[in-house]
Amino acid sequence: MAADLEIVDVFVEPVIDLWADLGVSVSAPVWTVGDGVLAKVGSVVTPQGVMATARIPEIAPVADGDFAVELAGVADPGNAGTIVRTAVAAGAQAVVFSPQSVDPWNPKTVRASAGALFRIPLAETGPKGERVGADPHRGDPYDQVDLTGPLTLVVGNEAHGLDQTAAIDRWVSIPMAESVESLNVASATAILCFEIARQRRGGAPVESGS
Repeated sequence: MAADLEIVDVFVEPVIDLWADLGVSVSAPVWTVGDGVLAKVGSVVTPQGVMATARIPEIAPVADGDFAVELAGVADPGNAGTIVRTAVAAGAQAVVFSPQSVDPWNPKTVRASAGALFRIPLAETGPKGERVGADPHRGDPYDQVDLTGPLTLVVGNEAHGLDQTAAIDRWVSIPMAESVESLNVASATAILCFEIARQRRGGAPVESGS
């Protein structure tokens, strides 16, 4: 509701009073259901006594703003939701899910996003500007690259990474100890997103060799 989603129906158990218990007033129909019904139809282990259906927002053709995050083949819904949550926290203006990625409205993705999916537009393509690809072993160290211009940060599949033939303008890497091959895609995205946020607050890239 805070994100102005269009609520279609609300379902509550008999013990729940939306206004008295939650301070919520809705214009959508409110249906009282029997005890245990929400536990059977929902996907959470411990339901909270209230459930709603909402209309899925439309996907924008092109992202507004100058900073978007693109998931190119991210398959795990938990990773996808965590990436969306991170993107919102770091100030991204849009998220792009490639056709090869998990459905953004997969229940596990929605839950892992902790509501962030409702607070950021989904787009078919990122804004105009550089497409910055993340790779464990290719490209300049992420903190030595100017990331203040319009860009789309593109992150790849958990097992195979980002396709080396992908349409990428600049590759960046995260320096790691030699004993570690790569990071979880959600962890890597968090590092890169907050470096972008840091630079956009006025922090300069680290000079090579310093």
